[in-house]
Amino acid sequence: MATLLLSPRSLAFGTGLRGLAIRNLVVLRGGCRDIRAHSSVSTRDASNIPLPSSFDERREDVHAAITAVLAACRVTRLVQPTSNTAIDTISKQDSSPVTVGDFSSQAVALQILHAKHPHDMYIAEEGSEALRNDDGLLNSVCRAVEQVQNGVEKEQLMRAIDYGQGIDDENDAQQLTGRRRVWCLDPIDGTKGFLRGRIEGGQYCIALALLEEGEPVVSVLGCPNLPLPSTPATKTVPYGRWSEEEEADAGENPNTLFSGTRGCLFVAVRGCGCYEVPLQLLEEAINGDGAMDPAKLWTRLKVTPNDGSKLPSQARFCLGVERGFSDPKGTVLQIAQAIHGPEALTTDSDGIQDIKRSLRMDGQGKYGLLARGDAECFLRLPKDGYVDWVWDVAAGYLILKEAGGTMTDVRGKEIDFSQIGVERSAKLPDDVKGILGSAGGVFHDALLDAYAQAE
Repeated sequence: MATLLLSPRSLAFGTGLRGLAIRNLVVLRGGCRDIRAHSSVSTRDASNIPLPSSFDERREDVHAAITAVLAACRVTRLVQPTSNTAIDTISKQDSSPVTVGDFSSQAVALQILHAKHPHDMYIAEEGSEALRNDDGLLNSVCRAVEQVQNGVEKEQLMRAIDYGQGIDDENDAQQLTGRRRVWCLDPIDGTKGFLRGRIEGGQYCIALALLEEGEPVVSVLGCPNLPLPSTPATKTVPYGRWSEEEEADAGENPNTLFSGTRGCLFVAVRGCGCYEVPLQLLEEAINGDGAMDPAKLWTRLKVTPNDGSKLPSQARFCLGVERGFSDPKGTVLQIAQAIHGPEALTTDSDGIQDIKRSLRMDGQGKYGLLARGDAECFLRLPKDGYVDWVWDVAAGYLILKEAGGTMTDVRGKEIDFSQIGVERSAKLPDDVKGILGSAGGVFHDALLDAYAQAE
């Protein structure tokens, strides 16, 4: 088991981040060796790719968001370990692909966004303090970023990271604080999935949302290791586990980042729908002349019909792997029994119960699975007193909503984002005690009723 190393974390958010002082840094063996094994895949602007016509009014924002998340997908794909057997224990002075992934992802994404929208506000997880105090870690992040961006300078990289903390030497901080266009970024959502490794099916995503006047208006979830619809890996346990054929193909084509069977973006615009695009096709469109037919590139997503034609008792749950965080009291199992009946649960050889009709994975990619109809119910019920950060919710919220689904708190109240960015606030309201997401309609009614019973 890897040792957890504690490192100071920037508190520059102001009142929205009070009480957050440290971040766990986990170290993996072989990450930088994996980085050097790939040839450079320098970032290209995605402004030439065709978009769904419904996105026309938001074309500039969508192109910027896609360019940023795609760059982050590339760099995290390069540093994600192959499998969890790569975990090792090293000293604090060494660098780690997890921290390399977090910092690299945030640096490339925010540098791209800030160049296009320098007067918007940015709220993101990481600060550069750990890099300024650790030359080895900083050098590893630079090497990773150089794989997707040419001409990386250390100070420029750290400055880009700190945009997410409200530190911007080029713009007046007070002016930024008053802005109501707020980009919220989780550079790696699903750290435990990232650590499990690609071949083990470890899932994570880059989650980006643009809020205007307290409402999510553009959302992108980048899921580099997520199986594409109806591919064999959608049926594996654990979810997304690579087949021997995939492993062999990856070995024969080491410089190919994304395959024809996994890796995608989910993109949503308020009032304009939710779409999925495979990362491989997106790369082809960017590297080509942009003449690709949008209908061949984009698939519009709709949740499972929620009018009762499929009963809640047939619903599939999509849940987090780490139950200690997302369901510490075991409430989700009670809810499943209320919806599915007395035969809802199964017990493994270690005596651990789980829901028969369910899949487990890390990160907000779960909302993408609900959006495309691979599951119908999601619950996030953290321990008492925990309040979610906006970057853990906002991107998935819009993806699900624009596909016809529903997200509320456990009382059925709409999620309130109205205070995000006010004095750099980055937390949801204190009264949000948990998150229920679903395909909507009868499924959401069943979740609310079952939660009330379980409580």
